[in-house]
Amino acid sequence: MSNSRLPHPLAAGFAIGFGAIGSGFIALDLVPQWQTTTERIALASSFIPYGLLAWVSAAAILVVSARGRGRLVALIPVLALLANSLVLYPYFNPTYAAPAGTPATLRVMALNLHYGQANTDQLLAEVTSQDVDVLVLTEFTERAQAVLTDSRWQQVLPYHLGTTGRSAPNPRFDSDTSGTQVLSRTPITELGRTSGTTATNIAVSVEANGHRLVVIGAHPVNAYRGKVNGWVSEAQILADFAAGFAGQPTVLVGDLNSVPEQVTLRNLLTTTGLHESVGGWQPTYPADRLVPLITIDHVLASEQFRTVSISRFKIAGTDHLATVAALAQS
Repeated sequence: MSNSRLPHPLAAGFAIGFGAIGSGFIALDLVPQWQTTTERIALASSFIPYGLLAWVSAAAILVVSARGRGRLVALIPVLALLANSLVLYPYFNPTYAAPAGTPATLRVMALNLHYGQANTDQLLAEVTSQDVDVLVLTEFTERAQAVLTDSRWQQVLPYHLGTTGRSAPNPRFDSDTSGTQVLSRTPITELGRTSGTTATNIAVSVEANGHRLVVIGAHPVNAYRGKVNGWVSEAQILADFAAGFAGQPTVLVGDLNSVPEQVTLRNLLTTTGLHESVGGWQPTYPADRLVPLITIDHVLASEQFRTVSISRFKIAGTDHLATVAALAQS
């Protein structure tokens, strides 16, 4: 009697279903323009790396429900899993990693304040302990005004440029996400800002540890609030704006409302020549749930920079993790 058995039809059906999900994510990665088809597809494309779980599930179902040589059918989702795993490369790309022992010339921190509700005392403690040179805050509202006026903040980051959004009694339903502030240890000069965008995207000139550079505080609209057209158009406005500083040492920092697989961030990198400062798989949103799932907060840098380290940490009151990038400028 043969000990081989193909998977049960019901199990095979579940495996095919998971395979269809994984195939959909692969398709969105290979043909990124499809991500702009509808709002739901745009939002779903945020989870392209999770196609790996679909292929793992399909393979596991086939292995468990089959016997002997019948389990060879599981090679199909296993091979798809290996192909799909290439989407993780941007999170681990070593091209712009600084050699071990390289000292950082810039420590930049970014945080979405969630309508200004983040705990600014806790944030100040982190800014101080991590010796931050430049801080970019998005969704900055009147609720967070202490960051600009409190003497404790002024001792650490006394210089700032940007905009302040309106505070609302119930930010969830009457929110103002327009405010963006760039704070610095040393004097800063505004170089420009975008127009026609939901939130402020601002470029400043700053010096850090003897190096002059451009810092862009960025917050293009997401595909939920701005719909697909707004999501795509604001990302393009930001890309064109940042491209205006080509050739200069530039760091673009903020909540970009895109993951590395999405067409908007891909286009931003292509248009500007910037690269992602990476430190492995470190999702930043939503930080107020059980576990963050996607990486939408980024530090992008020009050719003159190498990444010494990237770290994330939680601040009470916001749905994003804060990001600290230690960079070395040549």
